Amino acid sequence: MIGLAVLLLALLTVVGCRVLKKDEPKDPYRTAAVDQGAITRSVSASGTLEALVTVEVGSQISGQIRQVLVDFNDEVKAGQTLAILDPQTYESRVAQGQADIAAGAAAVRQAQAQAANAQADYNRKKILVEKGFYAPSVLDQSQATYRAAAASVEATRARVGQSQAALRSTRVDLSRTMVVAPIDGVIVDRQIEPGQTVAASLSAPVLFRIAQDLSKVQVKISVDEADIGQVKEGQAVKFTVDAFPDDNFTGIVTQVRKQPVTDQNVVAYTVMAEADNPRGNLLPGMTANADIVIEQKAGVMKVPAAALRWQPASANAQAARPAGGFGPPGMGGGFGGGQRAQGGGGQRGGMGAARLVQQLDLDAAQQKAWAPIEADLRTKTAAAFASAGGDRSAMRETMRKNTEAAMARLEPLLRPDQKQKLAVLRATMAQGRGAGGMTGGVVYVLRDDKPVPVPVRVGVTDGSFTEIRSPSLKAGDQVITGGGPKPKVKAASPFAGGAPGAAGGSGRPRT
Repeated sequence: MIGLAVLLLALLTVVGCRVLKKDEPKDPYRTAAVDQGAITRSVSASGTLEALVTVEVGSQISGQIRQVLVDFNDEVKAGQTLAILDPQTYESRVAQGQADIAAGAAAVRQAQAQAANAQADYNRKKILVEKGFYAPSVLDQSQATYRAAAASVEATRARVGQSQAALRSTRVDLSRTMVVAPIDGVIVDRQIEPGQTVAASLSAPVLFRIAQDLSKVQVKISVDEADIGQVKEGQAVKFTVDAFPDDNFTGIVTQVRKQPVTDQNVVAYTVMAEADNPRGNLLPGMTANADIVIEQKAGVMKVPAAALRWQPASANAQAARPAGGFGPPGMGGGFGGGQRAQGGGGQRGGMGAARLVQQLDLDAAQQKAWAPIEADLRTKTAAAFASAGGDRSAMRETMRKNTEAAMARLEPLLRPDQKQKLAVLRATMAQGRGAGGMTGGVVYVLRDDKPVPVPVRVGVTDGSFTEIRSPSLKAGDQVITGGGPKPKVKAASPFAGGAPGAAGGSGRPRT
């Protein structure tokens, strides 16, 4: 009885496990809806906020600070006194200059008296010489004395003018003991305290910094050299600051400086943008996380970028590669001499026939049938290169026709699902790069619980969403973004190694 019970329990366990395993759901697909709205392509960079105009206020004279009349954040007007230096030294120099002028004025009067006396003596001797009482030489000597006295008057007057000029200079220095604001603005920095000594020798020491107008600020953005070519004056800038993470601010690019800045072998360029600051909450020195809007489109169809990257697993355990602009560069292995394909129905950077065939997941018999077709294609490609004579347009057209002919020979050998995939790949290749800089791509939609490829044209992307155009899709359609059955690794076919153009070339499946 015990043995029968154990046997029955084991049997129930096995049956239950099989039922549970049979009822396990398959790997689900993750989907997202095709949306319609705005999409923005931008360049992200960091920068700092600055005032539009910042003036450093210094002192042109040396002295000790007697008073500081303003503090941080004080609003000041042009001409307002900010600080006072000890004026005693300059007041003494002014008094000395005034005394020098007074002494000079007295010397002028003395010289004028001497000149008047010399003139009177000259007039008397002139009369006496005319009457014969004195010799003419006496008159000459008197005339020389008079002229010397007149010149002394002019000299003393010049010395008075020199003293007056020195006094004016001293008075200017005295006025400079009052440090005044040159512009209207806000005190953003103060570097002095009462009692501090200011020494102005070769350069004026900075005492205050005044930001002229904080109702507008400028953002100094450092843009990497790889992105600077897309930045132009007049573009919009959106930025945030750490102090107000929930607020978004906007500005306009006003200058793209051509002077490079190299830091640790990284080259960047400075971009200046101006933004309004009506509430005054943006302060100089804040770090800005900026996005410079390069291109913006409204009302376009868009899908998650993951939808353009997802590919279903093929039967030989490798994911099909996209034929459009989201795949790696075109393979040239399918063409003679290892040359890179230049055609492919107008696709730039093209996809070689070998790469296209690789995505069809050919079995051993199909690979064997493809071998002579590819060999013939190689011969025709080599001939196209030789006869083109450097004419790229003619070479691309010839290669396109040769590739189309090869695909037409291969198509009757394909299964229905492979024919469908070939049609999608060829349609995507034919799209190429069209107007507006759009490239070809493929998205997959679920139909009868199976992924079906849909060729699309791919436009602007912001990293999360990508613009697409396709007559087969509309807003609300579900596209696959991930999930699905996992690829199953299968043993290598002993016939796959020798087939030219087979996936991987060696017959070993790639995971």
